[in-house]
Amino acid sequence: MLSTKLNQIYLFMLPGLLMAMTGVGVGDLATAGFTGAQLGTTVLWAVVLGGIFKFVLTEGIARWQLASNTSIIQGGIHHIKKPFIIFMVIYFVPWCWFVGGALINAAGVAAKELAFLMGFEITKISGGIFHSVLALILLFVGKQALFSKVMSVLAVLLFATVITCAFMIPVNIADIVSGLFVPVIPDEPEALSWTLALMGGVGGTLTVLCYGYWLANSEREGVSGLNTSRWDIGISYALTCLFGIAMVVIGSVAVQNGKGLSLLLSVSQYFSNTVHPFLGGLFLVGAWAAIFSSLLGVWQAVPLIFADAVHSLKGDKMSLNALPNTRLYKIWLVVLAVVPMLALVMPFKEIQKLYSVVGAFFMPILAMTLLWLNNKHVSTEFKNGFLLNVALIVVLFFFVFAMIYKWA
Repeated sequence: MLSTKLNQIYLFMLPGLLMAMTGVGVGDLATAGFTGAQLGTTVLWAVVLGGIFKFVLTEGIARWQLASNTSIIQGGIHHIKKPFIIFMVIYFVPWCWFVGGALINAAGVAAKELAFLMGFEITKISGGIFHSVLALILLFVGKQALFSKVMSVLAVLLFATVITCAFMIPVNIADIVSGLFVPVIPDEPEALSWTLALMGGVGGTLTVLCYGYWLANSEREGVSGLNTSRWDIGISYALTCLFGIAMVVIGSVAVQNGKGLSLLLSVSQYFSNTVHPFLGGLFLVGAWAAIFSSLLGVWQAVPLIFADAVHSLKGDKMSLNALPNTRLYKIWLVVLAVVPMLALVMPFKEIQKLYSVVGAFFMPILAMTLLWLNNKHVSTEFKNGFLLNVALIVVLFFFVFAMIYKWA
């Protein structure tokens, strides 16, 4: 009886859990950690607000899909047509290259450092290739069931290790509470820039689209399905925000130097030197779990977006659940796993910078798409209410402002 109840809870949370584990990656680790090092815990509120912004967007994706029985990609191609298609062509391919390169690089560095702790040596290149090929094999052999189980194990590893490490940081609880509930931007150089990066980085960019494909496996329908989805999306971003808060707290004390992946190594060294070498290794295990789960989630879901888009452009009416069995999905999965390996010869810092710039384009486009589709092309019970429209407009202007400020 208890095991049945736990299984029901697990299935209830699964779409959101998969999204959380895919969205939390090396960018979240590095951005939250470095922002904590620069600004301290005064900007914890930005993590929460960023999670709320992504909740609004993901709820809009679920709303459209449950109202229309089509994905947001299919809706954009059918109703917005050329502008949406042109944007996806320009955006999607470079995004795959940069995010794939960033993830393979990060996996390579994490593997190299973990191997060193265990007493043997591997290179970043061999570590990155190993993780990409491993993900490819898992997805070809195990498909959805094995994918979900591996992601669940990685979730336990990630949150158990990072939260444990956060509790070892000597910080004032009153400062954390103040940082969560009193929105302040410190008077520091580039404080606004880092705060915006923290808000925008919560939960990924294009990976929010992946939620719709995992939602298709949940058998949810109608308004009741949307109500259920709100809960698992909320749980997803609560976990994501908890992770971001933990990394800001860790970064506020433990980051001694470095950016990107070198920052993570700095944190590991801090725990090894001030608490115990075991805790330093434990943090690296958590960082590895975040990186590999993000890589595995992207490898599994992003080819679905590609296959979905191509079949929609051809006019094929295909169930979202049938997409993993298509030739297009399998081709793009191999391409995504192999081609970005070329980025292993590039510095991670440059790959991550290009990835974040390309990612900044997507969120305003998604907000505008949801405003159009969920007001014009759904039945009355699924239409955005006044408050939801206001929230989407706020999200739209925030990401436009963040994009302009970043490039100004």
